[in-house]
Parts: sequence; C-alpha cells; structure tokens
Amino acid sequence: MSTPRPARQKAVTADTKRDAATPAKKARLAGAPGAAIQSVVEPFGPITTRRISEEISARIREQISSGAYPPGSRLPTERELSEQFAVSRMAVREGMRTLEVAGLILMKKGRHGGAFVNESSSKLVTQQVRDMIDLGRATLPMLMEARLMIMDMVVRLACERATAADFRILEDNLEKTETLTLAGHIEERSLVAIEFNKLLADATRNPILSALVEGLSEVLRHVIIAAGPRPIDHVVPTRRKLLERLRARDQDGAASVMAQYLRETHSFLLRQTKKRGTGKVRAAD
Repeated sequence: MSTPRPARQKAVTADTKRDAATPAKKARLAGAPGAAIQSVVEPFGPITTRRISEEISARIREQISSGAYPPGSRLPTERELSEQFAVSRMAVREGMRTLEVAGLILMKKGRHGGAFVNESSSKLVTQQVRDMIDLGRATLPMLMEARLMIMDMVVRLACERATAADFRILEDNLEKTETLTLAGHIEERSLVAIEFNKLLADATRNPILSALVEGLSEVLRHVIIAAGPRPIDHVVPTRRKLLERLRARDQDGAASVMAQYLRETHSFLLRQTKKRGTGKVRAAD
C-alpha cells in the first residue's frame, strides 16, 4: 500500500515558494505584526578616483589647515611641488589654481613672487555676494540690510572685547581718514574709511565676523567709489563719537551711532545707484 506522496510534494512546494520570496516581499512582510524588522540595504555606488590636481590641492589644504604653512608663508615652488608629488608641473599648476580660486592662497609675480597662504578669508564671501547681486539673486538693499545687522553685532562685541591696542589702531585709521579728507584725496580717503569696519571687526576676536565684514565692505567699496563723495560727510566726527562710546563700553550707545551713520550712507548709495540706472556691483579693474 503506497504512502500519500502527493500531499508531501505539495508541502515542499509551498515551503519552497515561501523561501523564494523576493527581497521586496520580505521587506513588506517585516512590517507585519510579530515579524522581525528588516531594513532594505541600498547597493554600493561606483568607486571614483579624484583627479591628480584635486589630490594635490587637497594635500596642500591639509598642510595649511594643520598650521604647517601659516598665513603669509610661502609655499614650495611649482618645480619643488612637482618633484615632491612626483607629478607633472601642469598638474601642480591646476591644483594651485583651485586653491587660488578658493581664496586660500595668493599668487604673486616678480622676483620675490610665488604662492603665499592668504592672510584674509574674505575672498569667497566677496565673490559670492557680488555674484548674487549681479545674477539678480540679491539686491543692494538686501546687502545693506545684512551689513546693518552684522555691524550691530560687531559693535557690541567690540565694546566688550576691544583692547587698548585695538583702540590705538582705530584711532590711527581715523587720523589717516581725517588727513586725506582735508587734503581732498576723496577716493583714497574712502578706501581708508572702509578699512575702519574691518579693524573694528578684528577687535571682536571672531575671525568669521572679520571675514564677513571684510567681504561685504569689499563689495560695497566699488559702489561707494562709483557713487562719489557725499555732499556732507560726517564720517570723521561720527567715528570719533563711536570711539568714545566704545571706550566707555556703552554697547547701546555705540550701536546707535553706527546704525544711524550706516542708514544715512546706505540711503545716499541707493539714491546714487538709481541715478546710474543699475543695481549691480561691478568690479573696478
């Protein structure tokens, strides 16, 4: 008498079908009550290798970040880097160009030229803000609003952190501004006067604020020069008053003096910009 083979075959077939469930089906089953939670693992993507020039710029950036090459120091020559990396000088040149565009190094020509670690961190801020305005993604009023808010913070922190040495530096800048004003050297006076805000930001001991202030000031520098001198400019007496409030550690008083002067300056620049019929910032080459 034979055993019921058909029933056994049917059970095996059912088990096989359960085991052959697709990963997607298993993932759906995992959500059922009492089922173990399983995650769907994403497949690995393809492995890519960086270009030689990118590797060069990354290694130099690491050395700068580590302090091996401090701000102002000179990097090895193109020939020396080519030998050290065992690559072509063209690859080195491309890597250095990447660092220059990023504002990390400066390329100087001449007998004492070469590649130097940039002491300023504002180049990228300057270029990005200028591009935003030129491409219509931001306007001069937006730039001035940001400047007003940032300078309020800078003034308040400078009131708290500025040292006697900082006050001497600010006083020297103010004296130069007054001398150039009396001599009628308006454009040169404007450049020195703009530097005052960067020096004030340095007194906060916050390099990020310094970079922001320097970057925004550099963008506005072109607008200020194009606008020409104001009929009545109170920059010297206003900054003397500001220094008095700073020395007295009067945050509200100093912030008020700065805000009033900036609003007047911004209003003048906007009027001049409208007369020229453009709201764009163009580089002064």
